[in-house]
Amino acid sequence: MGFSKEEMKNYIQKIYDRLDKVSPVDYDCGKLCGEVCCVYDLDEGAEELALYLLPGEELMYEDSDSFQLYYLDSSEIRYPHSWRGQIYLVKCTNPPKCDRSIRPIQCRTFPLIPHISKDGQFHLIVDEEEFPYTCPIVHDKIKLNEDFILETYNIWKVLARNRLVFDLIDMDSRKRDNCNHDYKIII
Repeated sequence: MGFSKEEMKNYIQKIYDRLDKVSPVDYDCGKLCGEVCCVYDLDEGAEELALYLLPGEELMYEDSDSFQLYYLDSSEIRYPHSWRGQIYLVKCTNPPKCDRSIRPIQCRTFPLIPHISKDGQFHLIVDEEEFPYTCPIVHDKIKLNEDFILETYNIWKVLARNRLVFDLIDMDSRKRDNCNHDYKIII
């Protein structure tokens, strides 16, 4: 996507703006669980949680006081071969009081994630990976708002046009398939 830094930041902001107009449920889902995904703490050897960023999304966090931006070298983690160099991640510095206006795309679209079936069809599925906490929306199978599902689907379809994003979605999809992971197709 041959964008300049400014164009990329504007592109990501437009995605954020679109996702700000929809919500998985009609209420603050954080009230169900005490914002467990934001405040999850490191207890007795628990694994630290951070969110990966999509290409260009790191630009949104350059001047943030709410999020710590850092990176890993692509050779240090299992990512598609097309991802070279730095893989950016963020974590909230003062949960749950992070700047919601710049929360990552994967936060905004949770609990839905993109999946490419073996026959090449693009879907959204519920993210049922094992987390060190329980998300009531996933655990209790709470019905998601239709506008949220459709907008999330449309956003991920646009994002998947970026070869790096597509490669990541494809890698994660094959991993689920190879592990015989059951998942529910939403759309």
